[in-house]
Amino acid sequence: MSQRTSTLLEVISAVAVILSLIFVAFKIRNSSEQVEQNTRALQITAYQDLVGRIVEINAIGIEESTTIESLVAIESPTEHDTRKLNSFLWILFRHSDMAFFQYEQGAITKERLRSVMAAINGRLELPKVVARWQEIQDVFVPSYRVYVQKQIDRIQKQHEKMQFETNS
Repeated sequence: MSQRTSTLLEVISAVAVILSLIFVAFKIRNSSEQVEQNTRALQITAYQDLVGRIVEINAIGIEESTTIESLVAIESPTEHDTRKLNSFLWILFRHSDMAFFQYEQGAITKERLRSVMAAINGRLELPKVVARWQEIQDVFVPSYRVYVQKQIDRIQKQHEKMQFETNS
């Protein structure tokens, strides 16, 4: 084999290696995009499930004419009332946790998070709700616990401010 043929084969080999590397990079990029799209689809599905479950919760409350507020207002709740309240609160905290996860993952906006969280945030001023949160908070991830605690602290500060202004 001549020097020229050897050099030509080396150049062809180098070009083939470069083309194969480009092909592999293209395939990796496509795979990464596909994984990202699949992840987004899972996140959206989870969010849709969250919304569906909130609708179910609302239906239960309407069917039984029972709300968290009515259960909290019972001075001497029965064991059944306590279980029902705890179930309602567990579902609300769990669903807001899912929404918080979706927000952290970038699947929903801050406005959507606020919308979903309104169901629980509006009740964090109720002592029985806060007490239940204190009992179950350890099962949730730290970032969500911090978020809920900040909401509780914010509400308590608003109440203290209103009491101070009323007493002044």
